[in-house]
Amino acid sequence: MTSIIGRRGLCAALVSLVAMLSASANAETYPTRTVRIVFGLSAGSSTDVMARIVVDRLSQNWGQTVIIDNRPGAAGNIAADVVAKSTPDGYTLLLSNNSLSIAPSFYNKLNYDPLKDLVPVTELAGAPHLLCVNPSLPIKSVKDLVAMAKAKPDQLMYSSAGIGQTDQMATALFAEMAGIRMTHVPYKGGPPALQGVMKGEVALDFPGIAAALPFMKSGKIRCLAVSTSNRSRVVPNLPTLNEAGIKGYEHSLWSGIFAPAGTPPEVLAKVSAGFAEALKDPKVVKRLADLGFEPVGSGTAEFKKYFDAEVAKWAAVIKKTGIHERRN
Repeated sequence: MTSIIGRRGLCAALVSLVAMLSASANAETYPTRTVRIVFGLSAGSSTDVMARIVVDRLSQNWGQTVIIDNRPGAAGNIAADVVAKSTPDGYTLLLSNNSLSIAPSFYNKLNYDPLKDLVPVTELAGAPHLLCVNPSLPIKSVKDLVAMAKAKPDQLMYSSAGIGQTDQMATALFAEMAGIRMTHVPYKGGPPALQGVMKGEVALDFPGIAAALPFMKSGKIRCLAVSTSNRSRVVPNLPTLNEAGIKGYEHSLWSGIFAPAGTPPEVLAKVSAGFAEALKDPKVVKRLADLGFEPVGSGTAEFKKYFDAEVAKWAAVIKKTGIHERRN
């Protein structure tokens, strides 16, 4: 009996060793086929525009096809759930932004756990949101907007890329700090939300800078301020919200890559290093800068620390504002 148990234990150990050696070998040659990056917003959003520039360089560096698979819906949770349940081999990754750090506190129930089922790999870049209004409105400054909203409580409507998305939370934080009440109108993605402002369906939106710039330059929207603590080099004439009277306001649109839990550390390191290299390319840096993005390319440990801090930050904001998923 002892010898049988011993043989079984030896077999199990050998199987485990073979699996480890196989995983190590796969990590050494990664990637050997197409890498799919799932993203929970529609094509044309700020993060999508930025990521495609970086991914194009990454594909060239790796000599493998890297594609972005847009899966909009449920504030990015559909995409996150797909990746969380995928094989942890590095060939299915998640591109996400602040919305992933908002999800744990905003939603009553998720089909996945952002903190347990996904691993932060690298932060790609950061950029400001722009506070933008329909140009036909008599709103030329943040002060004008606040005055109108106070005179018409709940009558001004603002759009977002969807319930629980980062632009909704950025606007909700602005409204809370400004002491105003507005009505939220969620759209199915960032581009439709911005179109809602241009069509006059809503008064304002908080789009990412890359999505807003073309329409700001053409006069189809009027942008009043940037959300970050410092002015943007791309639109230096726009004040920060802090400068415009919303003291202490600060919010950055970040984007990052996540992998399914259980992905081999060697693969995570290769993914992180691959993006970091792509983000150092002078042409990539220039194109991102023109869009208002600041490249990051952080390591896994650094990004995890930042992501955990973002989760805590938005948990506090959601508790303070009282905005969360409505219960049926």
